[in-house]
Amino acid sequence: MAKRYYFLTSEIVPFAETYELATFSKEFPNVFIERKEDFRVMMPKYEFISERRYILREVIRLREMEVEFKGMKLKAAVKSAFIPNTKVQVYFLENENYYSPKDPEQLYEEVEDNEDTRNYNRFGYFAVSSLVTLEYLRWKPEIIICNDWQMALLPFYLRKGLVKNDFASEAKLVYVVHSRSEKALYPIDFFEQIGVKDMDDKFVVNGKVDISLLAMSLADNIIFVDIQGTNSYSQYSRNTIYKKVTKGKPVTKLSVKDVEDPDEWQKVADEFAAAIE
Repeated sequence: MAKRYYFLTSEIVPFAETYELATFSKEFPNVFIERKEDFRVMMPKYEFISERRYILREVIRLREMEVEFKGMKLKAAVKSAFIPNTKVQVYFLENENYYSPKDPEQLYEEVEDNEDTRNYNRFGYFAVSSLVTLEYLRWKPEIIICNDWQMALLPFYLRKGLVKNDFASEAKLVYVVHSRSEKALYPIDFFEQIGVKDMDDKFVVNGKVDISLLAMSLADNIIFVDIQGTNSYSQYSRNTIYKKVTKGKPVTKLSVKDVEDPDEWQKVADEFAAAIE
């Protein structure tokens, strides 16, 4: 029987690409779609993504969703398209304020005095909206895959009960690590704004919260992906807090030596599936 996967990412080739995450987010889902799994993908719809070129279409039931974020009641809309030359359908979450960068190379750049460009707002809104989307789809994933620091807030929202969601509450959370980035340090003020006033001190460094380590502490499985020598595992393995939060958790290291080799991606998919059983 096909499993239900919900794959959340901030980049996919060819829509947006700044590092290896984008290649993984294209090739990995394609393997599962070819295997007839129920594999659904979601990413932000950045301003520079051409709706005409990629034939983005409205998803009727997702065109006017109600989302509550930081005490604000907002509207969210989702469009869809296929990754070119594949059968992988992607849901694109729209928001003209949070996803407004015009330069694909400046995907995570924050503009001074513009709160909407803060990554904690961009991806906090995405985390909440991706969960709300499940309610409108009336679809329960068995496995939610959160790719890298951009998706690290979803485990926190879900496991801490900040978003009540019957469609995701029983899902296995898999946190996939592709990098270690300074951008994964969010100001503690953000967490106070979403109603969290008792953040565990071990995640706080100079007034900022390491959201990647936070996600690892809450995920059911942690997967490190090494694409052509990125060594994501080595970036964390010597960190004392990492050792504490992952103690007793299943941690898996996957390696992709040749991104052009379809057999490599088949192997990675097999190892991933075995790791989360």
